[in-house]
Amino acid sequence: MAREITIPAQTAREEIAVVEEAVGVYVRITVGVLKTNNTFDFNIPVKEYRITGDDLAELNGPPPSWAPDKPNGTYRNEDLWHYIDLQRAENA
Repeated sequence: MAREITIPAQTAREEIAVVEEAVGVYVRITVGVLKTNNTFDFNIPVKEYRITGDDLAELNGPPPSWAPDKPNGTYRNEDLWHYIDLQRAENA
């Protein structure tokens, strides 16, 4: 028999743990949750995201409207969060 429960929202800090790039093919990002001492909490599974296709072209292209200070032809780690957030929203 099912029941309804309320799970309180939690705030956590995430950090990019790994960036793997196959030039022109994909960028794979592994994201982990940080503990209060800013080390990764290995009790919480890491999540992986992959940027490919049109998103990869945008990431490596000229600065987009959402990041006008992004360097042309490359990216910063902070630019990866945009694609992580898009994928999370798509899978929500």
